[in-house]
Amino acid sequence: MRLTLHQKLEAAHDDSVWAAHWSPTENLLATGSVDESVKLWQDSGEGLEQKHHLLGLELGVVSVAIDGTGQYGAASSMDSTINVWSQADYSSAARFKLPPAEAWSVAWLPPSSDGRLTLAVAGGSSNTVSLLDVVAASPDGRLVAAGAMDGGVALFDTATGRLLSSLAGHAKAVRGLAFTPDSRHLLTACDDLHANLYDVGQAALVESFAAHESWVLSVAVHPDGSAAITGSSDAKVRLWDLSTRTLAQTVADAHADQVWSVAFRGDGARVASASDDHSVCVFDFQ
Repeated sequence: MRLTLHQKLEAAHDDSVWAAHWSPTENLLATGSVDESVKLWQDSGEGLEQKHHLLGLELGVVSVAIDGTGQYGAASSMDSTINVWSQADYSSAARFKLPPAEAWSVAWLPPSSDGRLTLAVAGGSSNTVSLLDVVAASPDGRLVAAGAMDGGVALFDTATGRLLSSLAGHAKAVRGLAFTPDSRHLLTACDDLHANLYDVGQAALVESFAAHESWVLSVAVHPDGSAAITGSSDAKVRLWDLSTRTLAQTVADAHADQVWSVAFRGDGARVASASDDHSVCVFDFQ
């Protein structure tokens, strides 16, 4: 397996790009930036072409997601505002203003049998819950994972909202989460320079990868579960073979600054990465 650089958008945004997410239903990439905007890019096969530019998302966008039906997009901003828009005409569908630090990461749950869409949001603090930094929904829709600034990872039942288990293994901020396609395993990205692989059912650590030379900021899993990618403050993108649990490749020259987000396209053929250097890179995966 290997990543080959297909395209680099040197100035994809006017400021740091902190979020990248492929639409589950088409070859469309959404990117979110500290420049207070979201851009939607169509992948024609030859490369990314800007399709739409959503402006005025206050204080910078830190997370972006498109739902499993491809109907709606959502973005969370530094001021804890969540904006939801229609993918059909890019009109505003909803806007939620939450208290400070209450919304840092968003993820759509798979559509329910009756077509209902649910958006999970990470954030918030209290006497019993640590400040949450990232959230991910399992492909089967049964679980939501939330990563905390203190290194904790919690698994919740989406039907009841009940805490099912807590995953140990990190001592610093958890920045990224990604389930495997069968929902049986969870990968984490952490400031402790490691990416961990957990067995969800057993709530057990399976493998801890010494992933990067600096904070691991993002992680994504291939749609067939064969590979994972990580992005880091060391400006590198790394490819991991999950069958052997070994490093397959290091991409050291694509970005000049921190890699905040990595994402596999729905068919697994392409990878996107987003960086503090204002750029977005697209790789072919083989």
